[in-house]
Amino acid sequence: MPLYKKELTDFANKFIKILNENGLNTNVCDKNFRDYLLQMPVTVSDTRQNIGTLSLYYKPTKKTYSLSTKDIKDATSTDIINKCWDEANGFETFKEDSGIYEVFVDGSFIDGKTGYGAVIFLGDKNIKEFCGSLEDTSTRQFGGEIYSVMQVIKWCEENNIKKIRINYDYLGIEYFATGKWEPKSSLAVDYVEVIAATKTEILWRKIDSHTGNKKNDIADSLAKQGARS
Repeated sequence: MPLYKKELTDFANKFIKILNENGLNTNVCDKNFRDYLLQMPVTVSDTRQNIGTLSLYYKPTKKTYSLSTKDIKDATSTDIINKCWDEANGFETFKEDSGIYEVFVDGSFIDGKTGYGAVIFLGDKNIKEFCGSLEDTSTRQFGGEIYSVMQVIKWCEENNIKKIRINYDYLGIEYFATGKWEPKSSLAVDYVEVIAATKTEILWRKIDSHTGNKKNDIADSLAKQGARS
């Protein structure tokens, strides 16, 4: 039996139910399992048109799932799939009329250089992107992610943004800010001071990197771009 077939099946069934509710059909078929992987052909419910194949992966070390939509041929269906995926993982974002901005941040360390990246959404509108590099590379990718939040807070204050949710991968983003971790690096100390001083209300949510959240993937790409700049 392929490795992690049960884990893939259980999650796939949850995901399929949400897809069905949004006009797309797929199924779990024994012949489509590989170790750590389940492939799922997708059709449109109304027309029965085949639009490609989804690839669902399981990472046992983190007990996380990721999704590849690269074989899906239809852009509209891809958007639906991504929203269904976010719902299956509890990654839904606030709607535009909520007035709450969704922020995705990341850091990267490539060839000895630290990059930062952030993207700000209001609903599904991409409002602002940040990327760049840090001179201090001692905190590696974690420092990049911390610095990206500081850039976001600066932008929020300049634009009188009242409330945001920061979606992060590195736990220090929330734990330094809330006092659960004590900052030790000078960058982390500066970060705590920035968070304490801001008038922007912040909600926190951890999202593991490389799990198929497309908005989070933008932040990841921007951080890599910053490290290479």
